Amino acid sequence: MLNFDTFSTVKPRLVNKIKQGVQVVRNAALTLVLVTCSMASHATSVMFVSPSTPDDPFFSRVELFIRMAAENLGFDLTVIYGEAHRIYQQQELEQYLAKEQPDYMLVQVYAGSGKALFELLDKYPTVKVISLEHLLLNHETEEVGKPGEIYKNWIAELTFDNVSASETLSRYLLKACEQEARTDRWGIVGVNGLHGQEALQRHAGLVEAVNRTNLYELHQVVNAKWQRELAQKQVRTLLSRYPKTSVIWSASDWMALGVADAIEPLKRTGQRFCIGGFDWIPEIVDAIQANRISASIGGHFMLGAWAMVMVYDHIKGVMPRDINSDNPILNLQLMHAGNLQEIAPLLERQAWKNVDFRQYSLFYNDQHQDYQFRLPLSDPAE
Repeated sequence: MLNFDTFSTVKPRLVNKIKQGVQVVRNAALTLVLVTCSMASHATSVMFVSPSTPDDPFFSRVELFIRMAAENLGFDLTVIYGEAHRIYQQQELEQYLAKEQPDYMLVQVYAGSGKALFELLDKYPTVKVISLEHLLLNHETEEVGKPGEIYKNWIAELTFDNVSASETLSRYLLKACEQEARTDRWGIVGVNGLHGQEALQRHAGLVEAVNRTNLYELHQVVNAKWQRELAQKQVRTLLSRYPKTSVIWSASDWMALGVADAIEPLKRTGQRFCIGGFDWIPEIVDAIQANRISASIGGHFMLGAWAMVMVYDHIKGVMPRDINSDNPILNLQLMHAGNLQEIAPLLERQAWKNVDFRQYSLFYNDQHQDYQFRLPLSDPAE
């Protein structure tokens, strides 16, 4: 510290210059401290664009685990909702991005909105985008390419194989109802969601499974628009039309519960049905336990949480560059009465409360070249 009393013999002008110089140094040091603290306290901002509503049976679960991963990894999370409509989702994004741009965005791209959405996001090159699932129609896939090819801020596409998952579920249902099929109830009907890539792929998996057997006949698959009540109503009609049905396939658990509601009167007469769906929503656990549902395939409720791990790795510079629909990195798993006690606890928030999501990161697992996004189950398949 300088003592200006020692400069009593120096001209006053020189003393003032020295004082001013010391103050400049002090101000510069203070500015450096403030900037350093600001940089250290800035949390990476991530936006999750939920394609549905806050109370959606499936996407509310996706959001829950995204929030847990964000808190664990130290990210600042914002959630907006597409209200189950691609045009509304586009409008919400336009309004938000005009005011604020997150560092990263997780978004499920609606079929029919691919090019328009990526053109919008291309206006904000600092926003790095990870898409969840591959729902684009074939011509849209050609228009937008793969992550990074045309739109440079699209860094990854986290997907799973809907066709394979549906085939796994369908094979289980066909095997479970084999006795019914051999006693003249060889019919299959199904309830699917709204027309789009997801519904098409899941339907294709059902057809693949049926084509591998000569024991069953697939009568009809209808569009229940992902709605429980509509599925209930439509299945009643289908069963009156095809009374020799024993297997009822569903593209979602929510619709499968509607199917289960519809067949209750028939079950009381002694008829047995095999019903299955997708998603692992919490209600399905009780339904399997009560023998109302035979099986559900899922695990993708963690899709957004796994994407948060990829964000973490991207910041660290270790996220692979080839994560796209050609390389699904998540395998869905089957839940049924035989493994229910093992899987059910993993659907609860409490099971993940103390999990360090960095254990799934490639940054902390440099011995792995690929992600190990798999729930810890001893019986992952059938």
